[in-house]
Amino acid sequence: MISLVPVLLILTFSVFCPVKSDDTLTALRFGTTSSDYIRFNFDMSPFRSSLTICTWVKRVSTANSNPIIFNYWANSVHEILMSAIGTYNRVVTDDVLDSSNQYFTTPANNWFHYCLTWARSTNMIQIFVDGQLVRTGQTSSYNWRDLHSSGELWFNRLQNSVSSQYVFGGELYMFNIFSVVLSPESIKKIAKGGLCFPLDEFSDSRILKWEDILTKSRTGRVTEVTLTVMDTAYVKSLKANLESLTVTLTRTQRELETVSNRLNRTELQLEAANERVNTTVEELATAKRNLSNTAEELTIAKRNLSNTSEELTIAKRNLSNTSEELATAKKNLSSTTEELATANSNLSIKVKELDTAKRNLSTTATEEELATAKSNLSRTQEDLGTCSTTLTDTKEELAESRRLSNITKWDILYTSPYHNKILTEELIERLKSNWDVLSTFVGVNMTDTIVEHFRKHDVEKGDCDLEISDIIDMLEQLVEENNMTLIRGLISHFKENHNNLPCED
Repeated sequence: MISLVPVLLILTFSVFCPVKSDDTLTALRFGTTSSDYIRFNFDMSPFRSSLTICTWVKRVSTANSNPIIFNYWANSVHEILMSAIGTYNRVVTDDVLDSSNQYFTTPANNWFHYCLTWARSTNMIQIFVDGQLVRTGQTSSYNWRDLHSSGELWFNRLQNSVSSQYVFGGELYMFNIFSVVLSPESIKKIAKGGLCFPLDEFSDSRILKWEDILTKSRTGRVTEVTLTVMDTAYVKSLKANLESLTVTLTRTQRELETVSNRLNRTELQLEAANERVNTTVEELATAKRNLSNTAEELTIAKRNLSNTSEELTIAKRNLSNTSEELATAKKNLSSTTEELATANSNLSIKVKELDTAKRNLSTTATEEELATAKSNLSRTQEDLGTCSTTLTDTKEELAESRRLSNITKWDILYTSPYHNKILTEELIERLKSNWDVLSTFVGVNMTDTIVEHFRKHDVEKGDCDLEISDIIDMLEQLVEENNMTLIRGLISHFKENHNNLPCED
């Protein structure tokens, strides 16, 4: 718990106002009979539409049942009536707030602050005790009027009564009437300020002043009382403020405990958040590493894609060449089909002729005619065989053309020298030397005859199986069929590939 000693010292110096040697706090103590009073006339016109009456009150005797503090008598009515115990709280004679005794509970011989407000604009009356608004009421409609402006002001008794029950018999201090309705905040400020609270800020509206009342004529036992700084009113104010401060401190301590708990929870949440941040940082680092790896993989993929694109371009060119070859093969097949149709037609004619010859033979045929028919039949069968062979070759060429549409340089490995063979250095060297041979034939028309030459003599027979006569026949055939010039590369080929021992030049 926070110590209240420093707070008490601060409160002592803030509530107790300093009193100079030439300053006094003067209160009035009234006697206990109806002959002890103050009475004077005053112009009440400044208060005809609104007012606030505030005073410090201390009861000394509790014997009287209706102790009157103040009575404004005007136009033969009790225009304003204020009681020390809340019995009367009237303005413009209206009794709407009478019998408010339950709010006036301050024990005898103790000061309390009492205010009464009224406004013609709202016809509302308010009671304040020790700065707190305790009751509000609206006057009756027949009292909706201005305050009478001319009359007598009485203190310590009811104007037209000598009964002791209306005698106040206590002390008053700082009785003032303001021409406006003071705000609840201002009234609370005055009450909390204590007996010596300065009213300078309300000087414009403070019309009837306590200083003026002290100068008025007094009847009976009405004496001045000088208040000391340590008057009981100060002690009471100090106690009230201390109690209020204690409540505030207690509430503040609870709020601090609540804030402390929230802070502890926040620290835990912050630690958890830091852990999440650290985890996130680690995940981010991992993600960066993965991103770097992905970037490298992407670069490799781009290079592979570039290579694949180049291979695709080459494949497209090869496909284009193969498509042209396929178109040529289709034309050849069409021509062959036409020739076959012609051959079939001729065969049909020959069959008819043979049938006719047979019929003729059965009747008038001679041996010479029979021989002729046999000869024609034999030639016809030969022609039919030739057509069948041509058709088979054409079908094979078409199949080969279709196969070549997907051929690659690796298909050579399907040939007999390599397929299903163990790959040796000799085979690799042989494959390289075979392709190296072609470099010497740049400029030569690569016809079927040239290709068949390499297949027949460089693969099937070997290097030294040809006789000189065979080479001469081969060269004549190449020249006749291909109109080929014996360039240096061609001659060098035969010298290098067909001149090995035991072969001769």
